Amino acid sequence: TSSGTPSRSATEVKAAIQTVRSGVAFQPRRTQSFCMRPEQRAAVDLTAMYFRDHAGIKAPKFLWNAKMRFGKTFTTYQLAKEMGWERVLVLTFKPAVATAWHDDLISHVDFDGWLYIDRQSSDGERMEAADYGGPVVWFASLQDLGGRGADGNIKAQNEVIHLIDWDAIVLDEYHFGAWRD
Repeated sequence: TSSGTPSRSATEVKAAIQTVRSGVAFQPRRTQSFCMRPEQRAAVDLTAMYFRDHAGIKAPKFLWNAKMRFGKTFTTYQLAKEMGWERVLVLTFKPAVATAWHDDLISHVDFDGWLYIDRQSSDGERMEAADYGGPVVWFASLQDLGGRGADGNIKAQNEVIHLIDWDAIVLDEYHFGAWRD
């Protein structure tokens, strides 16, 4: 289109091409099939090795201090696949990055069958996440999670988060709020 964004039919054609290439059933929104770049593969390998070597430690931590445009979101999803993580909670101090987490997950053929939950998800989708039979990525801002409902309890929309046994918790945009109260 003249706006620079592909028209619906152009997007569907790209998805159809990916279907032929990958052999995965047609999904109009899954138009991406690129592989990890060498530096992303190295990050996944190093991080996976660290987590496997520290499996006995409660909540091991690993920091990626990667440059802009590295592809931390996509690489994090690839790490989750490598580690076999089925429940990934992504917390951020900068809620505006939700779009990147959503788009990377729903547009790439590698993440077919993954469920994405965020603030925009319905109550039914949130409840489904607890018992979903495949990988779940739940994106939430720390500001939202830190807030309480009118009754002083956890906000109703966030209750399910506390019922899920998370395989990994990712702190995205850590530097935006790490040293604040």
